[in-house]
Amino acid sequence: MIKLLLLRFWPVLIPVLVYWLWLRTVAAKARKEGKPAPLFRDGPWYWLVLASLGMAVLCFLFWGGSGEAVKGDYIPPHVENGKVIPGHVEPKP
Repeated sequence: MIKLLLLRFWPVLIPVLVYWLWLRTVAAKARKEGKPAPLFRDGPWYWLVLASLGMAVLCFLFWGGSGEAVKGDYIPPHVENGKVIPGHVEPKP
């Protein structure tokens, strides 16, 4: 399940990871200068959420458009004369 989530949603997680790395870098720099580290909520949340949603939309468009077009009627699996007939697509006449 974790593998499936990571494979499907890694593009959405990229901006969060970039922001986290930026926050750690800024916090380390602030500590060296004797200043307080920035709070997590003080960062660019608007752009982070916007970038994540944009990447999610692009991924859904890519995965939605990469499917195979089905030309015909789908017949679900069913039982005929005691035998299970697997689901299949019958071409339209």
